[in-house]
Amino acid sequence: MKGLAMVSLLATATAAQAETQMSDAQLDALLTGNTVYVATPGGAAPVYYGADGRAAANLPNGTELRGTWVIKDAAYCVDWDNGPKNSCTKVIKTSDGYAMFDLANGDPRGSVDRIVPGNPENL
Repeated sequence: MKGLAMVSLLATATAAQAETQMSDAQLDALLTGNTVYVATPGGAAPVYYGADGRAAANLPNGTELRGTWVIKDAAYCVDWDNGPKNSCTKVIKTSDGYAMFDLANGDPRGSVDRIVPGNPENL
């Protein structure tokens, strides 16, 4: 029985280690200059995070968002010119990839489907 308890304890510890919130430096490396394809229930949404602080997204419903972004306090925040202001997202590294959550209320925003260097969508 002790062996089973130890396996259970190790599995729990491993699962806890497998999910970590990305730091400012990790977010910078993950996002800056890249297009991130976010998988949402409505479909994939490409989001470009320019090194100049410019952000652009094409949502599955056809909406095009443009704005500026910054990294702060282990999250990234976007002020959309034609959408929400100070829209902050935390990114959690999981064993399956990256999950994104609204910083204010914890609601899921989607998961990272893929990351492509540059701006292949011309956003």
